[in-house]
Amino acid sequence: MHVLLLAAEAALAAELADAWGSAAAGSVEPAVLPPRSSTAAPSGVFVPLTALGLTAAPPAAPETARLSALAAAADVVVVHLDVLDGEALHAGPLPLVAEVAVGRAVPVVVLAGRAEASRREWSAGGISGVHEVGTDPPRRAAAVARAGRTWAPSWSGDHRA
Repeated sequence: MHVLLLAAEAALAAELADAWGSAAAGSVEPAVLPPRSSTAAPSGVFVPLTALGLTAAPPAAPETARLSALAAAADVVVVHLDVLDGEALHAGPLPLVAEVAVGRAVPVVVLAGRAEASRREWSAGGISGVHEVGTDPPRRAAAVARAGRTWAPSWSGDHRA
C-alpha cells in the first residue's frame, strides 16, 4: 500500500509521514500541498471546436499536473489541515486534492487539527474519512498512527517496522 501524505509544510509532512509509517503497512510519501492557482483563465475568442469537428482539452494547471503525478501511485491520499471547516472544503488545496483523487478512484483522508465540518459536508466534498488529530505533537503523532492503522492495516501489505 502506498500513501501520499500532504501537508502545508515539508517538515510537518515528514513528521506526519513518520508517525503514519511507524504504525501502518506500506510506504508513505510526504509532500507539500500545492496552492490553488489564483490566475484566471486566459481570455480569447470563443470557437466551438466540436462544431468544427475538433476536440481539445484545456491544459491542466501546474498544481493539478503536479498533484496528479504525485497521486499516480497512491492507494490513499492523506491531507493534513489545521482546521477542516466549510471554507476548507470549498477553497484552498483540499478541493483540488479531492478532484484529482476522485479521477483515480483513490480515497482522500483528512487529518485535521480541529474538525468543524459535519460528516455530510465532508462526504459531499469527496472526503472518505476525517480524523481529528489535534495540534500537540505527541498527541498528534499517536492520533496519526491510529489513523494509519485504520487505513493501512498490517494485513494489507508489508509492515514497516
